[in-house]
Amino acid sequence: MDEASFHDFYEQTAGGLRGYLRSLLDDRNVVDDLFQESYFRLLNADLPATMEPPHRRNYLYRIATNLVQDHRRSRKLESLPEDRMAVTASHSAESNQDIAKALAQLKPREREALWMAYVEGFDHSEIAGVLRMGTASIRPMLFRARSKFAGILRRRGIGH
Repeated sequence: MDEASFHDFYEQTAGGLRGYLRSLLDDRNVVDDLFQESYFRLLNADLPATMEPPHRRNYLYRIATNLVQDHRRSRKLESLPEDRMAVTASHSAESNQDIAKALAQLKPREREALWMAYVEGFDHSEIAGVLRMGTASIRPMLFRARSKFAGILRRRGIGH
């Protein structure tokens, strides 16, 4: 990938990738490290120059997801920090914390899939590629994760 192509790709993906990592990790320094490492590994991967941007983006997210999982294994971290999940500005700070606490009750893979589907707009095959799962497994996993998340929110009195 030439410098101009990388710059364009970076501009299109950096915000989303950083948000994705922030939704999964509480330490900004770790987020920054994994963010940089994701792009470093992408640039050092032996990818075909003709790879389409959506496939390159999926590959980038797979790298980031693997780095997060490696980090969790090494630190035995399994929960989302209560103060990290961006939500729309129409919610109060208290609501943001309630939503973040609710997300913390989901399994990491559920949070990852929900983020990719509803924040990043990935389709089922893209999510499957990033999470290294079968495409047919994504729809039921998203359904269960959404249902579980909705139940948690209802129990917290959010979104009656």
